[in-house]
Amino acid sequence: METILNSSLREKAGSDSYNRFEYQAHWIVYHMIQEYKNGNDYIIFCEFHDDMAKSKNGENYAEFFQIKTSAKYKEWSFPRLFNRTKKSDGSYKHSFLGFIFYNFLNFKNECNKCHFVSNIGMDNEVSQWQSIIEDNKELKVINFDLYNKIRNLLLLEYTDVEPDIFSKCFENFVQNTFIYRGDLSLDNYEKIVAGEFFQALDNKDIYTSNSNKILRDIIDEVRKKSKTIITTPISYSSLVKKKGVSSEVFSKLKQVMSSSDYNLYDRIEAELSKSLLPIAYKLIIRLLKKHHQKLLDINDLLYQETTLNLENIIDEVLVENITDIGNVKLLLELIKKKFKETKTIKHPDFNELLVEAIFYEKTI
Repeated sequence: METILNSSLREKAGSDSYNRFEYQAHWIVYHMIQEYKNGNDYIIFCEFHDDMAKSKNGENYAEFFQIKTSAKYKEWSFPRLFNRTKKSDGSYKHSFLGFIFYNFLNFKNECNKCHFVSNIGMDNEVSQWQSIIEDNKELKVINFDLYNKIRNLLLLEYTDVEPDIFSKCFENFVQNTFIYRGDLSLDNYEKIVAGEFFQALDNKDIYTSNSNKILRDIIDEVRKKSKTIITTPISYSSLVKKKGVSSEVFSKLKQVMSSSDYNLYDRIEAELSKSLLPIAYKLIIRLLKKHHQKLLDINDLLYQETTLNLENIIDEVLVENITDIGNVKLLLELIKKKFKETKTIKHPDFNELLVEAIFYEKTI
């Protein structure tokens, strides 16, 4: 992705309407949920060269997405997709499809697909194009007149590109540009995304209020990354930090939720009440509840990683000291010592009492 990382970002229009921005943020989360449900690993880059870019793990190319809404039209036609608006200096902006062509032209083999996603559908002519390429057939062979029409419309925008370069790029563009309705209508996109999210997590043990908070956090993360301004060239690691949202968000949440059991508090309290004073075991229960809340914070990955490291240490100590499994005091001392000495970066909230609370969660 060297060209993508080093290319200057094209000018963006003035601030979009609130509803368009909200639709875009929700569609990105919706797309992430679908990819997660399909078992795909990926990273999303918000507002990077286009409304959204997506790269899959280990691949050296990206897909680009334009996410557009329209309350004025019922469907997209070529005149609308190729419509150009005049700038204040007298020059013209590229059309929607002209901007997509720019991605193929500028990034060449690093751009493998482009998508135009909207809340409305397509007219018959655009649908013909899409039906042919979706079946992996060549538009030039199946419908040369349509192929030539699209080519000529693009040539009007790219008169300064050398013919050989244009032709090569156009072949890639015409076979790998996908235009479709994005399953979210303008009047209920929030409800659809929420429904898909809860279905994807599919965990009956987690409180509804917590589920809503998690979804809000993910959407807020997309909003924040979309608004973050960067300059190029930029390293991949910096791009991930500033503009990226990874599929790991859903995987880690699923892992946390699958291990959450809200009857656990009652079991731990009943067990600890046999050996500890009420002030002690009630404090441990409060710590565990706060701990589970923090595990659901998608912005605090260090907390999740520290928890996972501690749980691994607990398992290691239990296996190594299986003959002393009944000696809780000894086991806790060994776990606290090993956790303190580990060289991995730890979250500052992890103190000895929290380590003890998580130990009880793992063993009771």
